[in-house]
Amino acid sequence: MFSAGHLIWIGISAALIVGGFAACVKKKASVDQVLKVCFVLGICSEVVKVFSVANILPMVEPVIAPGAQGLVLEYSATGQYSPYIEMAHLPLELCSLQLVFMASAIWLKDSKWKDRFLTLMFPTGIIGGSMGILMASITSEYTTVRSYFASPRVWQFFLFHAMVVMLALYIGYTRKEGYSRQEIRSSILAIISMDAISFYINSVFSQPVYIDGTPVGLVYRVNFFSSYVNPLGLILTEKWQWIAYLMIRGVLAVSLLLLLFMVHRMMNPMRAAAKQDEQPAE
Repeated sequence: MFSAGHLIWIGISAALIVGGFAACVKKKASVDQVLKVCFVLGICSEVVKVFSVANILPMVEPVIAPGAQGLVLEYSATGQYSPYIEMAHLPLELCSLQLVFMASAIWLKDSKWKDRFLTLMFPTGIIGGSMGILMASITSEYTTVRSYFASPRVWQFFLFHAMVVMLALYIGYTRKEGYSRQEIRSSILAIISMDAISFYINSVFSQPVYIDGTPVGLVYRVNFFSSYVNPLGLILTEKWQWIAYLMIRGVLAVSLLLLLFMVHRMMNPMRAAAKQDEQPAE
């Protein structure tokens, strides 16, 4: 984390966020226009990701063969091949779900549900996208600055997260009034619900090892929403440690959400006053 290549991409992402936001403000683009452009770019990003992480793997079948200490289980190639995408790359992270939120907001047009999706995208896009850029999970795969810029996956990752943050900022900017308590409460409950679902999805997609019907370890795991493994890499060996991590994480997440909504409410009167000052006196 925070290697030279990562720091360069953090700087590029920040410049793209500021530049994209300023361009939208200058052109006075509507939220719907920005949503549609971002949705198309997001779909292109997902296509790049899929083809970047997909591998062609041979089909194999289990075979019982004699070994030095008796029969052993081996795998024999069948001669067939198939594309495969690791389950960790499924679009189930909060930032990937922004595509679903975008599509829903575009399709719903003017309705109460559209406002709910936009309200949800405002904090989740800013917080989730920023965390994605700062704690990029793919940074462990690259060791040199050159490798960072030679990989389409890196370009896709940082450009997509920068776009998510920019869109969320613009959604908040175009909101004429502060968010109500009901809207804030609904957003927090929606995030908690998605987080709770990730507890089950992470177990379903992980691959355990059983001995006599009892799970004794994992050979593969996923970590959607970081609900199983903390992003700092701290090793949690006891259930109480994991529960404590979830509680701390939950308090921090809710605090960040409330802080963001509060800052938005404080900024609205300042923006209105600035606009009044810009108007020519009659």
